[in-house]
Amino acid sequence: MVNSIKLFIDADAFVAIQNKKDTNHAKALEISNHVFRLKLRLITSDPAFGEAITVISQKANLEKAVNFAENILVSSIEIVEVDTVLRREGLEIFKKQTSKNTRFTDCINMAILQRERLREIFSFDSDCKKNGFLRIGIDMPIGVLKENEI
Repeated sequence: MVNSIKLFIDADAFVAIQNKKDTNHAKALEISNHVFRLKLRLITSDPAFGEAITVISQKANLEKAVNFAENILVSSIEIVEVDTVLRREGLEIFKKQTSKNTRFTDCINMAILQRERLREIFSFDSDCKKNGFLRIGIDMPIGVLKENEI
C-alpha cells in the first residue's frame, strides 16, 4: 500500500542516485532507501524530470539517461505538468531570489511545493532552504521523516 503523504524529488536527487561519482551519491541512496521503506507518494515536475535526464546523459551516457527515464515513466512517481499558472507562480518566486544562480526550474518546483502544501523536499539544492523548505537528510535528519510528520 502506498502512503497518502507526498514527497517532492528534485532533479539533483535523481542525478545523485544515478551517478556514483556524484558527491551526494551515498547520501542520496541512504535517503532514497528510507523514503522507499515509508512508501511515500513521490512527485516531481516535468522540468525537473527533463533536467535529470539531460544531466545523467551528460555525466554518464545516453543509455543510462534513457533507462532512467523509462524507469521513471513506468513508476508510480507523479510528474506534475507545468501550465501557465504554475509558470507565473514560479516567476513570482524567481523575482524574490537574491542569488543570480537560482534556476527558474527550482522556482517552479517551489511553486509546486507551495501548491501541494509540502515543506519537505528530496534535494541537495540550497535554494530550497533559503526559501523555507526542508531538505530531508540535510536540514532535517532522515529518521525524523515519518509518515505522520510530513
